[in-house]
Amino acid sequence: MLKNQYRLVKLTVLTWCFLLVMTDGALADGWKLLQSVDGKRVMLKIKGKRRSYWKLDRDNPIAVRIKGETEIKVYTRMELKKKQKEGIYSFITYIDGKQQPLIARATQYSTSAKIPWRKDHRLGQSRVIYYNVPDGEHEYRFTVQGDSENVIYFRFLVPDQKMEDVSYVAYLPCSFPEEVRITVKEREYIYYRTNISKYIEIEVIGPTKVKCVSRLEFNHTMRGNKPYRVQVAENDKVVLTDFFNAVISGTANYSTKSDKVLGKGDIFFIDVPEGRHRYRISTPDPDISVIFRFYLPEKDLGNEDSSTSTAHVMLGRF
Repeated sequence: MLKNQYRLVKLTVLTWCFLLVMTDGALADGWKLLQSVDGKRVMLKIKGKRRSYWKLDRDNPIAVRIKGETEIKVYTRMELKKKQKEGIYSFITYIDGKQQPLIARATQYSTSAKIPWRKDHRLGQSRVIYYNVPDGEHEYRFTVQGDSENVIYFRFLVPDQKMEDVSYVAYLPCSFPEEVRITVKEREYIYYRTNISKYIEIEVIGPTKVKCVSRLEFNHTMRGNKPYRVQVAENDKVVLTDFFNAVISGTANYSTKSDKVLGKGDIFFIDVPEGRHRYRISTPDPDISVIFRFYLPEKDLGNEDSSTSTAHVMLGRF
């Protein structure tokens, strides 16, 4: 009898492991689940599929040990209370023991994400953060502020080395208010400035994914970290709003004298479905300006015809 019970338990464990591998195995776009994470691991249901996340609250910090040079893609989701439609959450990152600027995100209730064991609570829409991991071994630790009651779920992905690296080319907008030249580590880049009343337009033929870099421009009135939003619209319909918490860059400078200071680059993506699309990119926040730079996967340049091809000759991994 005990032997049969043992076999049943063993079979259950093996089945669970098999389901975990099937659920969190190879991922689209060349990313895979990072396993070297210390923390409370849970399974959430996203679009009907089970996904591994790590729970962060004041009793459960998260630590990630990773060897560079690589990149970490982090999805975060806030736990919302019953009938709560939106919320703001924040967390602190320590890199090799050194505290980084506070990261804050706003979110709205997701209809496709569920907490299987807490049906009376909701999950917010995912927010994405990227960490560039330099050469060597490093520890990334995540905590909430003080006595914060927020519960946040983290999912960590790293590039799948078995997948082919994506090569990007810089992509020129079809219209923009102003060009800005900046220098990052002695290399010059062209960005495009926008604000609440002036927008950038890009025209793309899908399917593809536009990689976008945004930088907040700090002026003399700004102190510390500064939250800001970027917004993408098509035919007057907003298709993407992303939230960032800007910090001043230690490596980026204007190529010519300016009374502003550049923020660190924040990355977001525009998923472009099949066909021709024209997007407007701006910020919905008043009294600030944001500069942008755009990249297309080199393999998707074949989607463009001669009348709309606007790729720079400069290839860029960043």
